[in-house]
Amino acid sequence: RGRPSWPSTFKFEKRSDHHASGGAERYPATEEQSMSDQVSPEYSTNHAILDQITLRHSIDVQGTTMDGETVLLDLSTGRYYTLNRLGSVIWEHCTGYHTISDIHASLCDRFDVTPERALDDLVTLVNQLVQEGLLQPERR
Repeated sequence: RGRPSWPSTFKFEKRSDHHASGGAERYPATEEQSMSDQVSPEYSTNHAILDQITLRHSIDVQGTTMDGETVLLDLSTGRYYTLNRLGSVIWEHCTGYHTISDIHASLCDRFDVTPERALDDLVTLVNQLVQEGLLQPERR
């Protein structure tokens, strides 16, 4: 009660540079793309590992949020990215202090969502952000 519903999926778009005018390459959530592809096959299921990994923004990435959407600019590549409301909430928690488990718990508290769905979407988006060099995972 009182919590917003879980968005149907997150939106993560990448554009080649901030002057690009055409379509964006979309990264839909799929089972094949998980954080396990990037760092460890245990990430998506092993909560002990999730308790040990913190996430922080890469130093070359600047972001701004307006009306619930976040625009990220990678200064080293000139590429920019957009995150919808869900992606923005996840991004806000990636301060270097919160573990993946902390972020997962926060999402479950904030939204009306099953823990499994929240974890799947969280791990998928985090993996994509890590692969793009926007987030840095660090072991505690």
